[in-house]
Amino acid sequence: MTDVEHFRSVYETSGVYDRRLLPHYYDGREDLDLISELLSVHYGRPAGDLAVVEFGCGTGRVTARLAPYARHLTAADYSSTMIDAVHQRYPQARTLCADTRDAVAELLGEGRAGSFDLVGAFWSLSYPLGEFFESMTGEAIQPVADVDAARTGASTFVRDMTRLLAPGGHLLALFFDSDTPEQRLVTRLWEQIAPFPEEGRSYTRNLLLRALRDAEDAGEGTLTHTRRGGTAWAPNAEAAIAWFNVVHLKSFPALVDDAGVQHEIREFVDRYEQPSGEITLPSGVHVIDFHAAPHPRHHLPR
Repeated sequence: MTDVEHFRSVYETSGVYDRRLLPHYYDGREDLDLISELLSVHYGRPAGDLAVVEFGCGTGRVTARLAPYARHLTAADYSSTMIDAVHQRYPQARTLCADTRDAVAELLGEGRAGSFDLVGAFWSLSYPLGEFFESMTGEAIQPVADVDAARTGASTFVRDMTRLLAPGGHLLALFFDSDTPEQRLVTRLWEQIAPFPEEGRSYTRNLLLRALRDAEDAGEGTLTHTRRGGTAWAPNAEAAIAWFNVVHLKSFPALVDDAGVQHEIREFVDRYEQPSGEITLPSGVHVIDFHAAPHPRHHLPR
């Protein structure tokens, strides 16, 4: 079986994700080191005393940086392949085989509101937010009929995530910068199938930011949002092309089987080929950090 034979094989076939993921560097450091920096700033050296939940954990790549901080570690992903990998690496962790929306609802239903020192979603929140607006199969992308209801649902979902935070806890999320040349190409290719909702490909990040600003305005915490530039590195053109087809395009048949799409990807990759044959793609990351208020807001008596 080749990687492009099955839609979303990157998430559902063992080994594909780890094999096709390109290392990304921001300010000269790999994304994992950026995450470790954020953890160090907020929590100091790992002491194994935090309640941590990670949504969209994948095979546990980021989990490795979170685990030393955790007294109680919960990891959730919709893919049983991913969850099996995390369970093998971290048998002490609680694993939930559920998409992020269902996992958040399950934890709240268990009475876990206000109990997590760290809620993490690294490179993964675009999917659950986007699913309020459209559904995707290997054949088509189907937009929802009621966009206003989708917007309300997405905002409620974000606020539910913040409800999981203990006083003084942090919600940390990373998003690829949709305005880099690489991401603009991906946007253009996907829009051959269907336009992105709202204001374009940045809509999921903007939905998250708007909901967190609403939480900030309500006195529930403080939002910090920064952007860092960087590079995605591939050892050769073939690895870079696979990154586009398998990860960005999710082996979507109408795109990966289109000769024009493949020509456009090849031309783009060739533009960033170095004399060594390595490929260095311009990249960017949005770092979103919501710091829950140390104490709930109390209204003054009238």
